[in-house]
Amino acid sequence: MKHKIINADIFAALKSIPDNSIDIAVTSPPYWAQRNYGFDKQIGNEPTYIEFISRLVFLFNLLKRKLTDKGVFFLNIGDKYLKKYGKTPIGLIPYKLAHSMQKNGWILNDTIVWYKSNHMPSSVKNRFANSYEPVFAFSKNQNNYFKDFENENPNYSNILNVNLQPTSFNHIATYPEKLVSSLLDMTIIKKDFTVLDPFAGSGTTLKVIIDKNNSLFQKNKANGIMIEYNDDYVDLIKRRTGLTNIKIDKYPFEDYKYDLLKQNFTINLEDFSKFKNVKTVNIAENRREFYSYLQTITTKKFINSFPKNELLFIGLKNFSLEDIFNISLINQKGWIIRNMLVVKNENKWFPIFMIVHDNKKQRYFFNYKQLKLNHRTTEKKRNSKNYIGYKVVNNMIEGKREGKIISVIKKYPDGLPRYVKVFWKNKTITKEFIINDEEELQNNIKFIKNDGYFIVNELQNFIPVNKQVEKIDDDFFDIKSNSQNGNYTGKFKDIERKNWGASPGARSSVEEEYFSLQRLYSVKQNIVADYLNYIREKNNLSKKAFTELFPKEYKHTVGHWLRKDFGGSIPILKDWKKLMELFELDTNYTNYVCKSALKLQVVQNTKYKIPDDLISFFMVNKLSKLNCKERTNIL
Repeated sequence: MKHKIINADIFAALKSIPDNSIDIAVTSPPYWAQRNYGFDKQIGNEPTYIEFISRLVFLFNLLKRKLTDKGVFFLNIGDKYLKKYGKTPIGLIPYKLAHSMQKNGWILNDTIVWYKSNHMPSSVKNRFANSYEPVFAFSKNQNNYFKDFENENPNYSNILNVNLQPTSFNHIATYPEKLVSSLLDMTIIKKDFTVLDPFAGSGTTLKVIIDKNNSLFQKNKANGIMIEYNDDYVDLIKRRTGLTNIKIDKYPFEDYKYDLLKQNFTINLEDFSKFKNVKTVNIAENRREFYSYLQTITTKKFINSFPKNELLFIGLKNFSLEDIFNISLINQKGWIIRNMLVVKNENKWFPIFMIVHDNKKQRYFFNYKQLKLNHRTTEKKRNSKNYIGYKVVNNMIEGKREGKIISVIKKYPDGLPRYVKVFWKNKTITKEFIINDEEELQNNIKFIKNDGYFIVNELQNFIPVNKQVEKIDDDFFDIKSNSQNGNYTGKFKDIERKNWGASPGARSSVEEEYFSLQRLYSVKQNIVADYLNYIREKNNLSKKAFTELFPKEYKHTVGHWLRKDFGGSIPILKDWKKLMELFELDTNYTNYVCKSALKLQVVQNTKYKIPDDLISFFMVNKLSKLNCKERTNIL
């Protein structure tokens, strides 16, 4: 087969391809505001996502002319959380792009969901973890190769379960070979055909084409045309595919202009009646019911009456891209969409949107622990581990300090140390408590309601605030670490971290385990703010007068201590000491804010898993549990 690479910008490259010559186009373009590929005027670095969408619509309109009458375009593109103070809305950018492409003449045959079962665990604990990306199956005619496949496969599912794939190639965003292979298999073409990837990158699509051509089961062979602007990636494609003599057409960059698209509701919500009863979870059976929900929740009366700390879920079983596009615009109408959940319903899916108040002063509950979702793999028992020599990092002081564990005083039943001695680089030794179960630890603090603030009681004294320090004259000696990556020789060994994909297996295999010194308790900022305001008022100080007790550089910092919204902060240890010098503070509050302990830094460190944003149908009825208030020990 005669494969070729077009070494040019996508606009110039597409112009060089004859019309009606491409049977399948499959690609994953740069996502908006996610990567920097190192050249000017690159796609994905536009100032706004509207410009990003407008640009791709223009370019894909040119690509459409290159497709044959039955040709198919598989487009994979990921989403992005938009920058915003406080709560951050999901942009729903892929769906807005696809909707704009439909308005530009494309036919959307289906939206396929690519579920990444080995996606990176979420570090954000107030929304669902991102676990999927959409793949849009476009064509320019109703009669196409994808529809031929769909018609011959009545049990076809539009949910693909494909793991992320690490590669040894120096490219910062690769999609898996299995995903490309699965998409090509969703067509029926009874002739030799041509496949185009307009954003070839590391050459995943061409590698898949070559492997399929070499398969005994592949009757019809494919020509691959790869468009890639970056010279380094062109060399990478040649090495990855083994096609050192592949034909390369090179064209100079051509500038182009495109119209900026506008976004407005395409349906007048006033045409729909309001719902009298909007529950926590609302699944519309049809579009009229769905838009009635939108009409209701966008009224000032509903926005003002709905609790600021609760979640709202609205879904639609029989949906279109227009519906996703329309609900995305409520981000401008007093609400924020935090997640678009994909609900697996037999072989198909439908969306549910998790919506919260656009409110900067109050957090919302997302009590994922109520769902009690376990991780896929249970944490290994630690009885056989020897933690002598493990690195310890103190991030609670300026300049950061390192140490090593030199002895284990006591262990938990699972083998994790409970108390250890740490030798620090400043030639001191301290006894440290190690956190094992964070939830159980929080039960050691009781909050008692008082007039204007909470009284804090620590039930058990694990370790004092001012730890006894032993000073020695020896130099900082080197104890050999037993952390797990010391002799690692696995598949991630020589792969740069950025090319591990989102594999937690890569992180847990390669990255060194270590202990971090952190606050003993998960301190609630609003409770500390109430207490400091109580101290301020008790001493007849205005906020300005309270702030002026500190050096000038603290002007803004002190104000944040007194705030209870998203701009609030907790005093660091040295600042709490300054407060103790100025005021007589409750010892229990000092224990609550200042006590520290070690925490083993591993990939999975929560008892329960943050739920994925792809859920099964039976999980829908459990979504209301997320609204349950946190269990705080308030008497």
